[in-house]
Amino acid sequence: MVVYSEELQQRCFAFLDKEEAETLLTTMQRVCYAAGTVVFEKGAAADCMYFLHTGKVAVQMKTGFGEKMQVVALLDPGAPVGEKGLLGRRTRGATVVAVKDSELLVFPREAFDILVEEAPALIIKTLKWLLQRVSLRLEKSSERLTHVL
Repeated sequence: MVVYSEELQQRCFAFLDKEEAETLLTTMQRVCYAAGTVVFEKGAAADCMYFLHTGKVAVQMKTGFGEKMQVVALLDPGAPVGEKGLLGRRTRGATVVAVKDSELLVFPREAFDILVEEAPALIIKTLKWLLQRVSLRLEKSSERLTHVL
């Protein structure tokens, strides 16, 4: 369980009120990764999502040229990471590596499923925020792709 703090709420859960953030945090665990450490690899089982509390992580994809990897996104504190892990039996779509020493909060899919039943308003609020973040990422990726083409 992660203990609530105002700093944590401001960084990762500003879209929630204090009580909602406390509820969500009771389902989470902290994990730390040293710079250069793989958080997860493409193809691995996806059974959770993360909230990046501190540090920076890189989202990487293979380029098609052997084992060469390309950074497709750099995520800063407050970012959701691996949100596909909430969608059921899925696998990771990219590799994520800690660029700096990083602390992430693990939100297990099992906890998400329980909160869907026990606190649907909290989950709806969280999903709206997540959809907004994912939409922004897609928009930025599309802009970058347009410049490349």
